[in-house]
Order: sequence, then C-alpha cells, then structure tokens
Amino acid sequence: MNRLARSFVTVSLVSLALPASGQALRLVASGDLADLNVPATGVSVPVEFSEITDPVTGFGLVGLFTLVAGDTGGGTGPWALDVSLEATSPGGDSGVFTPIGGDVTIADYPLADGARRFTPPTDADGTWTFTFDTTAFPSNWVYGLRDVSVHLLTDAAEVTQTYDATPDPATSWNRPFFIDGVSGLGPVSFDAFEFEVTESGVYDLTSVLSSGRDHFSFLYRGSFDPSQPLENLHDYGLGNGNSPFGIPRGTSFISQLLFEGETYVWVTSQWASFRPIEATSNTIVGPGDTVAPSDECPADTNGDGELTPADFNAWVIAFNAQAAECDQNGDGGCDPADFNAWVINFNAGCP
Repeated sequence: MNRLARSFVTVSLVSLALPASGQALRLVASGDLADLNVPATGVSVPVEFSEITDPVTGFGLVGLFTLVAGDTGGGTGPWALDVSLEATSPGGDSGVFTPIGGDVTIADYPLADGARRFTPPTDADGTWTFTFDTTAFPSNWVYGLRDVSVHLLTDAAEVTQTYDATPDPATSWNRPFFIDGVSGLGPVSFDAFEFEVTESGVYDLTSVLSSGRDHFSFLYRGSFDPSQPLENLHDYGLGNGNSPFGIPRGTSFISQLLFEGETYVWVTSQWASFRPIEATSNTIVGPGDTVAPSDECPADTNGDGELTPADFNAWVIAFNAQAAECDQNGDGGCDPADFNAWVINFNAGCP
C-alpha cells in the first residue's frame, strides 16, 4: 500500500460509516455532452434522462475550463470562477449553481462540482435543459468546457471522517500557487492522504489549522508526484483568508464531485519554509466512506489472493500486533475504525 507520507499522521476520529445528522448529495445519473464554447449570451443544451427512481435534489458539472477569448493580460477574465449553470427539469423546476469552481486564475482548470438546488425534489425522467452562462457579461468573453458531463444528485445521509494531518519533515516539495504556478516559498513539508470513495457524490474536504495561520490543501486525481506538483492537480483550497467563498484564514475548504473507482490524494501543505510545521484537523464529509485505492486488495489480510472469513482472523492478529495490514482506511494508523473499513473493503471485493 502506498502510504504517501502518512507516517506522522494519527486518526483522531472516524465515523465508522454511521450517518451523521446532515444530508450529503449522492450521484444518481450522468449525461455526457459535446465540448462547449460559451459566449456572453450563454449556451443551452438538452439532456435526456430516463428510469431514475431517486428524487432529484441537486445537479453538478464536470469538465475542463479553458479560456477561448478574453483578457489574458490585465487579469479581468474570464475565470473558472465565472462559470454559471442553470438546470431546468422536465417539469419546469429551475435551479442555478453560480459560481461553480473556485479558481482565480486564467488557466485550464478541472471542474467537478455539485450543489443542492431543488427543494422539494423535482421531476427526473425526461428532457432537462442545462444553460451555461457567466457571472459577468463582457461581450468579448468566451470560455470553453471540454470533456463535459452533467450529473443529477439526490440526498443521502452524511458520512464524516476526521484525521489529524501533520506535514512530514522528511518530505518536501514546491507547492502549487493556485492551479497554474508553483510557489517560491518552498521547499515545504506536506502530508498526503490517498483514498477512494465508496459512493459517488459531493464531498466537502475541510482542513483547519488551529493557530489560524495560512495554509493550502490540494486535491489530486489519479496520482500524486511531489516532484510534479501541477500534474493531476484537480482543486485546491485557500487557507489564507482570501477565498472567494468567505472561508476564514486558517481554514482550507474544497468541495468536489468525487467518483467511486477513482483514486484521489488530498495533500495538506506547510505554507512556507519559514513557518513552523503544524498539525491540521482534516474532515471529509460526503455520501460514502473513504477506503484504500482499489488497485490493491487490503481486505485480503492474510495475502493468499482470496477473500475468505480467514481474512478477518488475520485482521484481528494484525490489529493486536499493530501491523501494517491492520490499516484498512489508508490513514497510516491502526485503530478500531479500521475494522469498519475492513468490512467495506471485504464487501467491495478485489480487482
């Protein structure tokens, strides 16, 4: 199992996959679109959905934002932060998600966002209309969306997981500065948590530094290579008090549509080399749990290539010995929460 600098991380609380009192958003349907260019007048696209049995309470967008025409010198836009999406259901109910994303650079930027917009739930089967627009309307702005898909979401019980992340002084990297540059304040230390989700939907990742100092966190999709900090970078959360969403200093927040079967790495980074290394409290809230990446088979605790009840006995032995095989949720520790993760991994099977 790739620990990705988890040696200094301990788990402070894991929910054991019991739902919290709040509501998350779970994916119920997806539709692929052709690549889009969106001028100031906007673009509307019909999408047909059928055989949806869950009540639809929200919608989302996945795509790569790119600049087609705009101001690339004075820094006026368009930004990924300017993307707006309105969804109209077959019954005529309409919801607006604006702004989408959170980037403040003019760059190719991955969008994977969702929001609750229909209360009560709306009709699902039939033709939906998705209208792409901007939060501002200069006549010369055109942005593009590539590899676009839209998604319908339903309410689900929240699952909350929290762990303490301390950047490992044995690791170092030059962290990203927004989505398209690298900071000159490094090299700095980092903590990396590699995971998959057991349910596709919207997940909120919150990293809190109790001192209130500046820090960033970054979400990577697929893999993470600290020597290539911009490769596979999917989103980031400003922890310096300058978030466009009013997130306070010392808190880094990321909200993303995450998909079952995909590998993600959440990296929590020291801000600057002259700042002390401090632990953060990291929380993941969504419709599912987090487990070790599926290219491994962590539930096969005895390593015989099969999943059988004997693996449970092997997990108990590993737990008592505090052995590496005990760690089923990939957080670098061994505690009772790993039993719940072992059950999830066992039920999920092996690739």
